[in-house]
Amino acid sequence: MGSLRVKAAPADVKLPIVRGDDPSFTIALYTTYVSEGHASNVVLDITGRTYASKVADTLGGTVVATPTVTVSDAANGKILWSMTDTQTDALTAAIYRWDLIENAGTSSERTIILGTLNVTGRATP
Repeated sequence: MGSLRVKAAPADVKLPIVRGDDPSFTIALYTTYVSEGHASNVVLDITGRTYASKVADTLGGTVVATPTVTVSDAANGKILWSMTDTQTDALTAAIYRWDLIENAGTSSERTIILGTLNVTGRATP
C-alpha cells in the first residue's frame, strides 16, 4: 500500500486508516536520509532485529489492537506494518495512537515511532 521513510526516532507518523480495510505500510529505515531516491541515502541493515507495534486509545492508554510487523527486507531496512479488517473494524473512534518498538537483539528496546492513526469510515457499509 503506502511507504513510509523513518529517519530519526521516535518519529511522529500519521497513518490514514479506513475502518474495515486491511491496511499495510512499508516502513524504510535509514542511517542517512536526504530525500526520495537521493544517492546519499544510506539504508539501515536491520538483520537480527525484531519489531512490535501496538495501537491504543491514548498514549499509555488501553491497547485496542496489535498490528503485525514483519521484517520484509532486512538488508535494505524494510519493515511491513499491517492490520486486518477485523482489527480496523474495531476502531470506532476517529483518532488512536500507535508505536513501533525495535529490539536490536540485546536487552534494550527503542521506540522508533510514536504516531497517530486517523480513522475514517467507508461510504459503502
